[in-house]
Amino acid sequence: MDRLPVVVLSGFLGSGKTTLLNRWLRERQDLAVIINELGDIGIDQHLTGESRVPVTLLSGGCLCCVIQGTLSSTLRNLFMARKNGELPPFSTLVLETTGAADPFGVTAPLEQDPWLQKRFFCQSVLTVVDALAGTRSLERHPEWLEQIHAADALLLSKTAQCEPEALAALQAQLTALNPTAHIYPEPAPVDLLEQSFTRRCRVTGSFAPVAPGGSLLSPHHPQTQPSRHQLYSASLRWEGGLSWPLWQAALKQLARQCGDSLIRVKGLLCVEGLDGPLLVQWVEAQEPELTPLKQWPDEDAVTRLVLIVRHPQADFAQQQLAHWETLLTQLS
Repeated sequence: MDRLPVVVLSGFLGSGKTTLLNRWLRERQDLAVIINELGDIGIDQHLTGESRVPVTLLSGGCLCCVIQGTLSSTLRNLFMARKNGELPPFSTLVLETTGAADPFGVTAPLEQDPWLQKRFFCQSVLTVVDALAGTRSLERHPEWLEQIHAADALLLSKTAQCEPEALAALQAQLTALNPTAHIYPEPAPVDLLEQSFTRRCRVTGSFAPVAPGGSLLSPHHPQTQPSRHQLYSASLRWEGGLSWPLWQAALKQLARQCGDSLIRVKGLLCVEGLDGPLLVQWVEAQEPELTPLKQWPDEDAVTRLVLIVRHPQADFAQQQLAHWETLLTQLS
């Protein structure tokens, strides 16, 4: 029996995984895609364009530590649907992880489940690196280091917005962290989906954020973090609509509420006067990307938004969205 290759597409929150995947889907129609999202409301699966490729959403938690069992059952269902002719005979499965996921944890079911071992194999781990936020991510986010270390290839994104000196420094840092991974400039070629790599064992030890001014190669790492990620999400569905100026004011208020805890905001906003939604993609200190879409991706033309924060309190994100929803109601 020929086993099906699985490509794990990793990268921290907002690095550009879905943008890259969209470009690949325009060139390859023989894929199946699984998208894992931290929030309870899925957004990324609506951004994969009009491709005929089957897309499965796994929401509400991270595959490496929360819903790993769901991945095993999803892989089984996809394999049987393909075998029974219920899905096109895809040749490669692309698994887009959450920005918090440790790729080694995601690939574990493929290595430990005997049924899956006979039918799938991990062909590669490809990590998208946000060149614009690279140094800041190293200082703040231990997940970023895990994703860099696990990668067979590192795919740079947002390089056009970087100064040449900063980009060269980032590439040197990446090489120091993972000397065996090839670094691909933007745009990463679709041929990467065909390339196989020798699987590597996980190195024991914990990763931790690099202190400002500290060395990336220091052998001393703090022990266990207070929680696996300290990344928490909250989701909002809101029936109303606002004018564009009011949405601008509301988003600024959300940023003020969350402060430095804000990591990622993405959503579809109902804007008065627009036929489709306004797509919001926002990565912590970067400017929000606001894109009007021609039409809603489904029949549910309702504002929906996912907020992701890094905070010691698990309910902080939910509290901020509750306050924000009150503000939206007042503005409407």
